[in-house]
Amino acid sequence: MAELALVMNIIEAIKLTYHVARFIYGSIESAKAEDAEKARIAADFRRELLFFASFKRYLEKAHMSIAYDKSLDELWLLEIDQVIGHMKQDFSEYEKFVQQDASEAPEASTLSLPLLSKPNTQPSCSASKLDAAPDDTSFSVNQRWRDGHRRVYKKAKWALFDRQRLENVVEKFRKRNKTLRKILQFAMAGILQQVAQHGQGLKSLQKDQDAVALGLTTWAEIKQIKDQPERIDKNFSISDCTVDTTDEASSVIRLGTLSTTAQRSSIFSRDKLSKESVLVEYKTYPAAPEGLSSSDYRELEGRIDRRVNQLAGLLATAGSNSLGTLPFKGFFKEAEKSRYAFIFSMPDSTTEAKPDSLHQMIESPLLGRLWTLSGRFSLAGDLARIMGTFHMFEWVLKGFHSDSVVFCTEIQSNKPQLHKPYLAGFEYIRPVSGSTVGQSFDMSEEVALYCHPDLQDEPNIEFGKIHDLYSLGVVLLEIGLWTTARQIVQQARPPRPSKGADIREEYIRKAKSKLPLRMGRSFANAVVACLESRHKHQAIRPDVFLNVFDEEIVQKLSAKQLLK
Repeated sequence: MAELALVMNIIEAIKLTYHVARFIYGSIESAKAEDAEKARIAADFRRELLFFASFKRYLEKAHMSIAYDKSLDELWLLEIDQVIGHMKQDFSEYEKFVQQDASEAPEASTLSLPLLSKPNTQPSCSASKLDAAPDDTSFSVNQRWRDGHRRVYKKAKWALFDRQRLENVVEKFRKRNKTLRKILQFAMAGILQQVAQHGQGLKSLQKDQDAVALGLTTWAEIKQIKDQPERIDKNFSISDCTVDTTDEASSVIRLGTLSTTAQRSSIFSRDKLSKESVLVEYKTYPAAPEGLSSSDYRELEGRIDRRVNQLAGLLATAGSNSLGTLPFKGFFKEAEKSRYAFIFSMPDSTTEAKPDSLHQMIESPLLGRLWTLSGRFSLAGDLARIMGTFHMFEWVLKGFHSDSVVFCTEIQSNKPQLHKPYLAGFEYIRPVSGSTVGQSFDMSEEVALYCHPDLQDEPNIEFGKIHDLYSLGVVLLEIGLWTTARQIVQQARPPRPSKGADIREEYIRKAKSKLPLRMGRSFANAVVACLESRHKHQAIRPDVFLNVFDEEIVQKLSAKQLLK
């Protein structure tokens, strides 16, 4: 347990901040019926409040332990204390505004009083009218004027001041929660280790609604898939099906039609054939070495099947939890072609058209015009975060390139969903601890452009995160220059580089000379860090590496760095 005074301070601060947040939400909720825009902001605030409530309860149940390590706990709690301090300041400012606003009473104004409400100073023609009771009609008209003024006053105040204040506090709330999410990610190695070592178990974690809301269950599931593949309780193999693809063989992901035969329910009924448009990835496996005995071959085949089912488990979990992969249906084996067909569904709200790859978009002037500069910054950050997420789980991608980043077409606009990149072509994704020795690796000329020089010189070298980061650096360079890796090499000054080390030097030279002018110096530094393997020593510790990766790569890819 971290220092008691720090823990008590954080507990009180979190409780106070949570109650103030609930007060603010109550003030928004009571007024949301008056305006659809207020209802939208109230919904945004409620989502952030629910996350914060889950964070609060989870910490309480974990006895304020983040990483299950005393020294690390104190460091993480200091970070949390700082975030909560900022959150208290954000909320206290808005709380004062709400209380001040409640004390105001815009019941009347000299501008709001209609002429009917002023004293009658003119002599009346009829004395009987002066003695008569007040006119109910005049009173009701006067009240309507007041009500009308109150509505106009509120709308003007909302448009000029209140909306901006409220949107600011929601955005600050979202920003602070985002930081808390990062802290959870950085400490996740310790949390998952606790799940594995102390028998908390995945099932008990799945029953904890706060853990589910915070995303801890997803992380624990992927951790278990990596560390204990034998405990995967589902076989993702699809039976009684065929798939027809019409795309060219060179595509990473192909458009296809999945035909599935349903078994007859009785001897008098017919088999039912269903067809569905799907996306297909083919994953080849090496042929058995000559001279291998039948028993050894069966053992090798069983090992490959288990590895494939492990990969399927990862893709199924990642695809159903918005971790940057396509929705996964299953796989089946084509033994006669020494390959597996991995089947993916079309994402929601997308057409059945084949996705466009990032490589195609860079090469196509028509598709390239869809991208703005801010969109390219966002894409770079998204790809880095997706890779960082898999690295947090100790999975490496091995084979990442711009053709493996795809965008599906939105139904409503009939345009690619540029804000939703998906990673495909996971042909070589594997746990960091998985051996690469003896496994085939497609070192085609095109793939070699994204491959770390060490892997080209020594094909049997152990693949690690640093090799993934090199591939990421090449793709980021393509995004920054909006030029493919092949074009960068072809445009190099003579003699044109042909070896891996020479190609890397050309990439670094272009990143240093061209990127600062187009994407800013910070973006260029992040790309060079990936290409130079600058953080290879930190890659050993998952928690340390993720923190360094976020600060030195992800944050520097933001367009906000241009303002500094």
